[in-house]
Amino acid sequence: MNRVITIVLAAGAGKRLGGPKALLAWPSATKGGAERPLAIAHAEARLAAESARVLVVVRSSVFHALLAHVQPGIDLVSWSAPDDLGPAGSLAVAAPRIGDAEAVIVTPVDVPPARAATVARLLARIEAGASLETPPLAVRPRHLGRGGHPVVLRTEALQRYLEADPPPLRDHLRALGDRCVDEEVDDPGVLHDLNVPVDVIRVLGGPPRFLA
Repeated sequence: MNRVITIVLAAGAGKRLGGPKALLAWPSATKGGAERPLAIAHAEARLAAESARVLVVVRSSVFHALLAHVQPGIDLVSWSAPDDLGPAGSLAVAAPRIGDAEAVIVTPVDVPPARAATVARLLARIEAGASLETPPLAVRPRHLGRGGHPVVLRTEALQRYLEADPPPLRDHLRALGDRCVDEEVDDPGVLHDLNVPVDVIRVLGGPPRFLA
């Protein structure tokens, strides 16, 4: 599928984790590479695979810390709305900026960066359904019967986030009914959540650290 972009929802405060999830130190995918913030790791993974651009929605308090890591193709979007809007507010900030994208990958920052093969499978599923009378508008990964992240959406599925009072993504996907489909993937990483220190220890083998 052409013109794919990614939205990384990275505006959470990370209170249970001990610091901003966007700044969680993450190992480089390249051998010998330096650590970088998790939000940037997500962006790099998607740019190296299928995405032409990545929009990273962050709090203004961490904007400048991430700015030093920005490279071509990464757009930081500063967001300062009330916390109670949550990820729905972040999506509402990003949705007007997706341009001429055909498909949008939406990932929360508090998961490991998705494998290229996993995202390719989700994109293939949504593209294969384009010829159907009612093509799918969203595809979610599932592993061993459990849903995970990231989610791939057709651009029109984000129209709701251009309107007032956008819902949480989970509720929006539910409202899409049978136009939101699940794709089983052989990737346990889609189920990981990095919400508390023990989650990071399980994935990285050590406690969370944050890059200023």
